[in-house]
Amino acid sequence: MQRRDFVASALASSAGLAVAQQALAAPMSARRWDLIIVGAGTAGLPAAIFASRRGAHVLLIDSADKIGGNLHLANGQIAAAGSRTQVAKGIVDSPDRHYDDIMRITRGLANPEIVRLTVDHAPVTINWLLDNGLKPLPEHPVTGDSPGRPAYSVARYIWARNEGRDILAVVERELAPELASGRVQTQINSRVVSLLQNQSGAVTGVRARTPAGEREFHGRHTLLTTGGYAMNPEAFLRHCGYPAYAAGAYPTNLGEGLDLATAIGAQLRGRELHRAGTGSILTAPAFPAKVYKRFITVPQDRLPWEIWVDAKGRRFFREDDPGTWRREQALLKLPDLRYAIVFDQVIFDESPVGVPGFSRAQLREHFNSHPMFAQADSLDELATKLRVDAAGLAATVRDYNAGVDAWQDREFGREYMPRRIEKAPFYGVIHLGHSATSSTGLVVDRQLRVLGADRMPIANLYAAGEVLGSGVTLGNAFTPGMMLTPALTLGHWLGATLPLGKGAA
Repeated sequence: MQRRDFVASALASSAGLAVAQQALAAPMSARRWDLIIVGAGTAGLPAAIFASRRGAHVLLIDSADKIGGNLHLANGQIAAAGSRTQVAKGIVDSPDRHYDDIMRITRGLANPEIVRLTVDHAPVTINWLLDNGLKPLPEHPVTGDSPGRPAYSVARYIWARNEGRDILAVVERELAPELASGRVQTQINSRVVSLLQNQSGAVTGVRARTPAGEREFHGRHTLLTTGGYAMNPEAFLRHCGYPAYAAGAYPTNLGEGLDLATAIGAQLRGRELHRAGTGSILTAPAFPAKVYKRFITVPQDRLPWEIWVDAKGRRFFREDDPGTWRREQALLKLPDLRYAIVFDQVIFDESPVGVPGFSRAQLREHFNSHPMFAQADSLDELATKLRVDAAGLAATVRDYNAGVDAWQDREFGREYMPRRIEKAPFYGVIHLGHSATSSTGLVVDRQLRVLGADRMPIANLYAAGEVLGSGVTLGNAFTPGMMLTPALTLGHWLGATLPLGKGAA
């Protein structure tokens, strides 16, 4: 096969792109790059594209066997004020309004500088995707309104039919000519093990474990876009203080970017902004479980007949509270993010089925076959199966039943209490709080320079994407589009603005 034909064939897929570039490249460890990007995903790929378009030589290093990262799994939800999609429908919007909405939805917990940088530059990035083939669903944009959650004040939230994969398809097409030019080269299946520094502490490159052995790569700037830590249970517990129950993120989200940067003095933030939703029924009680089902916990969708109890067997929240974020905050007060939804035979027979898509017969079968469902002939036996305190559960049910009789919930003010819990058998469904995002991340300044212990920039080291921590743009709330949008936008912005010089030597 001719060299030219090999390149054309290899450019047919993202894996092929990487193979082709590595085949054509001169020994990459012998070069000095304008920009070394650790992480070829949502933030790293736009950074590479736009730096290359300015003539820079860029090395993309990734521990996976293909480029794309979280875009292979992401829901693909993005938002910008002034998108082509808004303009086509006559929707008037502005970055200022987008900023105000985010700070309102996050209750001021998002980082103002990072949010401001994102909303100011998001329109250019989102329109780049739209102009190059991203097709939102016909009814978009939308506000992101859902029961119990605050939404945008204007429709600006979009995603495509194939979710993150449609964004990745656009990005790969845009990356292809930069790879073909040789200005961007990839080093896949390679794990960066340390950052290189000179005597003054400036970052000068990376050391990586590659298929050819350990190698050093030297460059003017290094950008960390390695994602979060949700697939590393040890890092998850260390960075947020809660167990990692569900393996729902991209396999390479192991927290390595945080380790690389903190090893040379970088600081972290966002631990207090961990968000676990209101929990799910998982396939198993420990990592690497998957999300199986969710009991309906939104009263706007189904009023609660059951009670929710913690490890002490006590209720911890007003089950019919309409505010989703308040339910989420109540769950975060439980040290293991674990609770049980408890009811009896009368509620089983008379209430609407609490698991979407289940018939009553299917629900009954799960109490015989699924580890997160428990059935017992007494409350004591149920407590044992649920691993909650038996005395606490008995007291809770007694107090709740008294409230039903009196039509008054003295503890939490619950209003909907249709039945006592008293007829055996008794039932419990375990919910576990989980997250595919990582709230803790690197501290950066407005130029996305990574900051050290003295709050001064570590020279030549930048970061973008989830390695900054989801908390900087989500707070601890669900904020529409504010995971992918910042990663794509800030990667794009860095690639377009970093002082990269005239190309590699």
